[in-house]
Amino acid sequence: MSSSGADDIGQCPEVRRWLTGSGYDERPAERAGVLDSLRGFCEFAGQTPGELIAACLRSTSEGMAISGKGRRSMQAAIDEYVASRGLAGRDAIVVGNHVRGFLIHNGVFIQGPVSIS
Repeated sequence: MSSSGADDIGQCPEVRRWLTGSGYDERPAERAGVLDSLRGFCEFAGQTPGELIAACLRSTSEGMAISGKGRRSMQAAIDEYVASRGLAGRDAIVVGNHVRGFLIHNGVFIQGPVSIS
């Protein structure tokens, strides 16, 4: 994944779907933060946004389905990413949820820890 910036990643179709569906397109201050979280995770994982989604899917006779193994692996990678950034508590949950939100808006159901504010 190129480190050319959050704006470049924001042009990917999968990322556009997330930004539009979540309303971040209309909240520029929040948009920058969520894009930074996703860009950082892509760099950490060495994958593009599309590759992140594909890693959570598997082929079936009827098409594509969510892979339990892929989803667990992605959850572990998200946990490793937030830890590598030195985040804990609420900050770790928020950054992890940015990545999970991207996956969810692209058809991959994934849950993280509950945030109690």
